[in-house]
Amino acid sequence: MKSSKTLLFLIFLFFIQFIYLESVAQGGQGRGGSMADRPAIGILKGKIVDDSNGSAIEYSSIAIISMRDSTLAGGTISDPKGNFRIEKIKPGRYYVRVQFMGYETRLINDVFIKPDSPEVNLGVVKLHSKAENLSGVEITAEKEMMVSNLDKRIINVDKSIAAIGGSAVEVMQNIPSVTVDAEGNVSLRGSNKVTILVDGKPSGLAEISSSDLLQQIPASSIESIEVITNPSVRYDPDGASGIINIVLKKKSLQGLNGQISATAGTGDRYNGSLNLNLRQNRFNAFAGYDTRRGQFGSTGETIRLTTYDAETSKLLQNQTMDNQRNSNNLNTGIDFLIDNYNTLTLSFQYRNMDFSNEGNVLSQNYDSQNSLVRTFNRYSNSSREIESFNYNVSYKKTFSTKGKELTADFMVTDNNMSGSQDIIQTELLDTILQYSGSANANLMYLLQSNYVTSLGEKGRIETGFKSTVKDVEMKNYLQDYDYDLNEWVLNPLANNYFDYFEQIHAIYGVYSSFYKELKYQVGLRAEHLISSSELTLTNEKFDRAYTSLYPSVHISYEKSPAQQFQLSYSRRVSRPSNRQLNPFIDYSDSLNIRYGNPKLDPEFINSLELGWINSWGKNSLNSSLFYRYTTGIIDQIVELLEDGVTATTYQNLTSGTSYGLEMIGNREFAPWFKANANVSIFKNIINASEAARLERIEANMWTAKINLTFNFMKNASLMLAGNYRSPEVEAQEREDEVYFVDAALRYDFLKGKASLSMRVSDVFNSRRFSSQTTGDGFFITSDRQMETRIGYLGFTYRLNNYNRQKEKERNGQGESDMEEF
Repeated sequence: MKSSKTLLFLIFLFFIQFIYLESVAQGGQGRGGSMADRPAIGILKGKIVDDSNGSAIEYSSIAIISMRDSTLAGGTISDPKGNFRIEKIKPGRYYVRVQFMGYETRLINDVFIKPDSPEVNLGVVKLHSKAENLSGVEITAEKEMMVSNLDKRIINVDKSIAAIGGSAVEVMQNIPSVTVDAEGNVSLRGSNKVTILVDGKPSGLAEISSSDLLQQIPASSIESIEVITNPSVRYDPDGASGIINIVLKKKSLQGLNGQISATAGTGDRYNGSLNLNLRQNRFNAFAGYDTRRGQFGSTGETIRLTTYDAETSKLLQNQTMDNQRNSNNLNTGIDFLIDNYNTLTLSFQYRNMDFSNEGNVLSQNYDSQNSLVRTFNRYSNSSREIESFNYNVSYKKTFSTKGKELTADFMVTDNNMSGSQDIIQTELLDTILQYSGSANANLMYLLQSNYVTSLGEKGRIETGFKSTVKDVEMKNYLQDYDYDLNEWVLNPLANNYFDYFEQIHAIYGVYSSFYKELKYQVGLRAEHLISSSELTLTNEKFDRAYTSLYPSVHISYEKSPAQQFQLSYSRRVSRPSNRQLNPFIDYSDSLNIRYGNPKLDPEFINSLELGWINSWGKNSLNSSLFYRYTTGIIDQIVELLEDGVTATTYQNLTSGTSYGLEMIGNREFAPWFKANANVSIFKNIINASEAARLERIEANMWTAKINLTFNFMKNASLMLAGNYRSPEVEAQEREDEVYFVDAALRYDFLKGKASLSMRVSDVFNSRRFSSQTTGDGFFITSDRQMETRIGYLGFTYRLNNYNRQKEKERNGQGESDMEEF
């Protein structure tokens, strides 16, 4: 608890510094003379792009400043296409300043607004990643670790402490308002109903957990993570708390460039990745391969107190587990620029994952007098293999009309999973042998298209459709060994064939426009779902069909180029997963069984958010108030059966509310010291449910993270990351607080082409998971300790150093500012 208080105190001081700096910055504004009293008829417009690949830069800050007295005449930020427009500028001579985190500030001099030609188009303004030449050596400045905007946050993984030897799970642990549980499952703002995308598309791995998906993606293969808490109707409405998009590395610079990384960790952990890109004229080919090999152990203790007829008995279980994960991923494709307006992309991805674990559970039963009445040991050896094929065709068409664009995607994902488990249970002189197997298949088709065009002078309309078809087959069985017959016998109670077929068809439309400093966007999405599930051995069928509307509204007000407000609303949905629907009974622990519920309904969410962002210099502060109201909450329910076995399944509860405050800050204290911090405070309320026999639950929770970067010497940096998550409360379960600290060192050499890094996760070995579960007639306490303190040593080499200097010359950076337009 002392560690959590210390972390909270540090973050408190951090935000006090922000308040002081902001007051100083605001105090210096507003001075200087005003411009001459002339009618404000001028217009300034243009487009901001990255000079290395031509991609649009959203949220860059554009300010137009008088060259006579340095007063600010106007400003704005660029839209998602990089476009900007500043109106009501008085005639005069100005210079334009363009800024964005991680890029060099661009100054454009001698911009004239004249009464006879009041409109000035700067054309394409190219920003270059920060760089400076020292003794003839080009040192490319690194992007900020995190860029906070009003509607999303972008985490550049190369600057994350988890990039050294970690996976996507470790990356998630350092993202503001995101927490990761003992199994590696992700929650956002206290909700585990979050949609995870890879390169903006669903992974298609519906039969595995988010933990399995994230564990097999090395952090070194990730370019950035995007967190969208209240997305517009262009995105799927799935995910109560929002969307997390994993953007994999893919460059499009001229020539051959790439990156190779290798990392070794204590306890036989290894991973490596190779990313290559070749662009020649209209062709751009890319390929990436990564692999992870690792094993880790865990221990746990569970105590269950059962009360029956006023007498209390105790079950004590001690568990040890040795796990091993191996994964291989191949991603390749080609971009073909047919002409200046048409681009075709073909891509293919192959994933192979192998999970195995060897576990032992010692169970001891004690009566009300605390006398041992039964003891037995249950040993299991299991393995699971997943093979995934993903095929994607993308088409993009632009037009001579600015802002007009058409895109289309077709994707096919074919996944197969097989698993097996050997179980040996020994009690006195008796031995029980069991064998379970599974074979799952998931075939998914996705077709989508999006069209955007201007409407009038200020408006923009966007419309599109998306169709997803998913066919899932899940086969599970359990066999008991019969010593009398000397053969394996199928257990009919644990034999299950579950088929699930789902179609979701959606259309949407979005209209956006602006009035002075006020921008607004309204959208509506209509989805029709058709699903059918069947237990083929019993002929039980569960059919469902419904149409739902999902509106969204986004309003933003730009008080100044550095200060903005936004109000947003969206309706969302969280549909039950295949695992939650499948009624197969898992007997891995004979005293604690688990199964799904095919009768689950989706839960619907109304989400409201008010945001404010302010930046000054190299500092920024972003705060949000959020509110979510959910109906039909899906939650895990534990029940004690008559034979003393606990059964865990899922049920729809009544409704619930979640609201809170989130603050994110970035500050550069000195050229050698940068920091960012995040605090999220929220309250969760679950209303009483008679069906689940649950009373109303209210809980206050909070999370805090702080990341410190010290550039203590040339080309070397030290990174520290602190994480804290307060106790969490759900329908029946309370999880204790979790806190830990990671540390890393990084050294760049060979003119910035190579990096050597070292990281230690959970430095103080403090990351433990404890919980308490309460129900009718029972109380369970659980403590788990994972192998989390791990040392990593990594090496990275960048081929051609991403050709930054050649790109600079090719794009005409040596020319004067105005000649470039």
